[in-house]
Amino acid sequence: MLPGLTGVGLQSDGVCVVRVERATGRPPALTLVDFRPWGDQGQEKVLERVAHDYDLGRSRCTTVLDANEYSLLLTEAPDVPPDELRAAIRWRIKDLIDFHINDATLDVFDLPGEKAAGRARSMYAVAARSSAIQKRADMMSAAGINLDVIDIPEMAQRNLAALLPEDARGVALLSFTSGGGLITISKQSEIYLSRNIDIGLEMMTSFQDANELFDRIVLEMQRSLDYYDSHFRQAPITTIALAPMPREVPGLLDYLKANLSASVITMDLTKLLECEADLKPELQSACLNVLGAALRQEERAL
Repeated sequence: MLPGLTGVGLQSDGVCVVRVERATGRPPALTLVDFRPWGDQGQEKVLERVAHDYDLGRSRCTTVLDANEYSLLLTEAPDVPPDELRAAIRWRIKDLIDFHINDATLDVFDLPGEKAAGRARSMYAVAARSSAIQKRADMMSAAGINLDVIDIPEMAQRNLAALLPEDARGVALLSFTSGGGLITISKQSEIYLSRNIDIGLEMMTSFQDANELFDRIVLEMQRSLDYYDSHFRQAPITTIALAPMPREVPGLLDYLKANLSASVITMDLTKLLECEADLKPELQSACLNVLGAALRQEERAL
């Protein structure tokens, strides 16, 4: 088996392949990064070619679900023995998802932080459509890709945030795709909360009054910061990182800096990873989710 963890990210216009290798005492090393457009060949042929070119049959590989393929739910932890936890969670969330619970593949993880006095322990549940999991697994297998882990964007973004020195004290990370945005707040490699934003790059670059959209982004970020402070009894977040974007959104960074109390920085993965490739911002953005997945260190998987 080849070293490291290889991310295979399926996108509307192509596939992104990244490989991350780790060595004690050194930053993670990005030893492979490539984007292949689907073109006229179609997904099957392109995936087969990528699998052949990078020997993905002998690699531990991961991929990331799309937002419409799973639900991330915050729920009260049932008071049951550990071996009964998943069954109890399954029953508890059955009315909170938009597909039948029998069609769900479930994973759970604890919410970090000390239990507040008089407050029940909470945890996150990831309910993914089993059909989506199977479809993704079948697609990878048919191409000769050794799929070991399936992840979600929130956990991938947590892994990216953990690269930042500010993660030791707690950091908020804000990322955008063409269709939406994602806020995560994490500390010491543990995710506390996530919030989706229905404002993406396409809207920000085509909307006539961008400041109106920026206002909504600031409001969602401030709500997230306030909830983190009050609910988790943590010291306030002092740093917000803006993830790489394929192109600059005029005025966004300055607006965030002017309207949020925390300092706002831009994330440059070339300064956080060992990387020999020419990792331009547009490639960083295109491969962001799958790179975060390839930074994963847990063994648990959907």
